[in-house]
Amino acid sequence: MKANLESPYLNTAETLEYLRICRKTLYNWIGQGIITAYKIGNTNRFKRTELDDALRPIKPLL
Repeated sequence: MKANLESPYLNTAETLEYLRICRKTLYNWIGQGIITAYKIGNTNRFKRTELDDALRPIKPLL
């Protein structure tokens, strides 16, 4: 399955593929507040822009 990059929201399977991580890592990141999941009906959705922002490297404070 290819991640639908046209849509602003990705489902769980698309998010796993987009981030190239396993399901356990995704749910760990949700629990740690690194990624926000939006519950729509019975499924989780993830904003692609928020995924990009969450993975953007943080510059160290020196």
